[in-house]
Amino acid sequence: MDIQELIKQGISRNLHGDFENAISIFNQVIELDSDLAEAYYHRGHACLKLSAFDQAIADYQKVITITQNSPQTITNIHIDLAKAFHSRGLAYFNQNNYQAAITEIQQALEYYPDFVAAYSNLGNIFHVLGNYQQAIIQYNQAIKLNSQLAAAYHNRGNSYYSLQEYKQAIANYDQALKIDPQFAEAYYNRGLVMVNQQEYQQAISDFNQAIKLDPNDVQAYYQRGLAYSNLGNYEKAIVDYDQALKINPILPIVYGLRAKVRHQLGDYEGAIADSNKLMQLNPELALEIHRS
Repeated sequence: MDIQELIKQGISRNLHGDFENAISIFNQVIELDSDLAEAYYHRGHACLKLSAFDQAIADYQKVITITQNSPQTITNIHIDLAKAFHSRGLAYFNQNNYQAAITEIQQALEYYPDFVAAYSNLGNIFHVLGNYQQAIIQYNQAIKLNSQLAAAYHNRGNSYYSLQEYKQAIANYDQALKIDPQFAEAYYNRGLVMVNQQEYQQAISDFNQAIKLDPNDVQAYYQRGLAYSNLGNYEKAIVDYDQALKINPILPIVYGLRAKVRHQLGDYEGAIADSNKLMQLNPELALEIHRS
C-alpha cells in the first residue's frame, strides 16, 4: 500500500473517531517518509483528541519545522503553518497553559489573517481568563468573517452575560438560535439570563427546549426546577430536582434546592434527609445554603 493510500485511511479513521488506529496508520506513514508534514499534522490531531497533548505539541512542531524548511513555492504554505500553530495552541489550552495558547493562535493569525476558527478560539481563551471585553473583540472578528457562525454568537453572548450586559447577551443567543434552532446550549444560557431577569416563564420555555434537545442536561432540569420554585410551583420543582438527581445522584446543590422546596411543602422529614445528604456531599455548600 502506498503512502497516499495510507494517509487517506488515517484521515478516514480520524473522521470516524477511531483515533488510536489513526495514530497507528500515521506511524506507518512516518516510518516510510519521516519528512511528510501532513502525516505529523493528522497524527497530532488524533493525539489531541486522545488528550495526549505533549505528543500533539511535538507533532505540530514537526509540521512547523518541515513546512518552514520547505520551498516557499509550496501551495498554501501560510495556511498549513497557521493550522499547525492554531492546533498547537489548542493543545496548550487543554493543558491550561493559556499564555502559550494565546501566543500560538496569534502566530497562526499572522500567517492567515482570515482564520475564523482562530479568532473564535482566541475568544474562548480570553473568556476563560475572565477578559470578557477582549473575548468579545475576537468573537466580533470571527463573526465579521463568517456571519453564520452560531457558536461565535453564542459565546459572545456568554461574554456579555458575564459582563452583566443582559440585553446584548439575549440578542446574541437569539441570533445563534436563528442560525441553528437545534443549539441546546443557547436555549439553556438564554434561560439563565431570563432567570436573572426574573422572567421565569420565558426561562422555563427555554429550559424546556434545552431538555427536549438534550434529555440528559442535568443543569437544565434543576435550573427549570429553580424557576418553578420562584413561581411557587413547588410540585413541578420537585419533579425536576428528582429528575436531575436521577441522572446524577451526587449533585449536592440539587439536594439543597430540593430540601428548601420540601420544607415549603411541609415535608420536613424529606427536607432533613436532603439536608443530611447535602452535608455529606459538600459541608461548605450546606452552610452557604443554610445562611441564604
